[in-house]
Amino acid sequence: MEKGLLIYVILGVLVWAILGTVVAAYYFHQYDTYQREYSNLADQFASISIKVNIFLSYGNGTKVWHNNTVIPLGATAFNATYSVAEDVKHTDYGGELGIIVTSINGLANNSTHGWLYWYYDSGNLGWMGLQQSCAKHILHEGDIIALTYESYIPWPEKPT
Repeated sequence: MEKGLLIYVILGVLVWAILGTVVAAYYFHQYDTYQREYSNLADQFASISIKVNIFLSYGNGTKVWHNNTVIPLGATAFNATYSVAEDVKHTDYGGELGIIVTSINGLANNSTHGWLYWYYDSGNLGWMGLQQSCAKHILHEGDIIALTYESYIPWPEKPT
């Protein structure tokens, strides 16, 4: 190999190494910048959102948990339902009665069955029925709610 060709090959490899190093440094810097931006955004998002657990029971044995569902701060049980179900239908009666969910994912209320809301009361260690509209029940970090499709025919039970 000629001496001139060897010099060109060495110079080419040197230029390639320098350019590769510059490009790698540029992309590392970009990665680091975006990683910091993502961390800052995640911290801000955490301060304006909460995580809740949502349980759906379709009344036919199908039960689905949606754990650590992220919803906005101040969201209601109704908002949380929309965040986990693909198709939610409701009726807004206004006033004290508020919003009643009439269908979730195609399973609609009828004359014998309907969607009922529950929340887990960690103080009493048990499931409690909502005493207000699901659209008025504001959720907090770590809350657990359930929506169950159940028969309301046997309720209330006959006195014995």
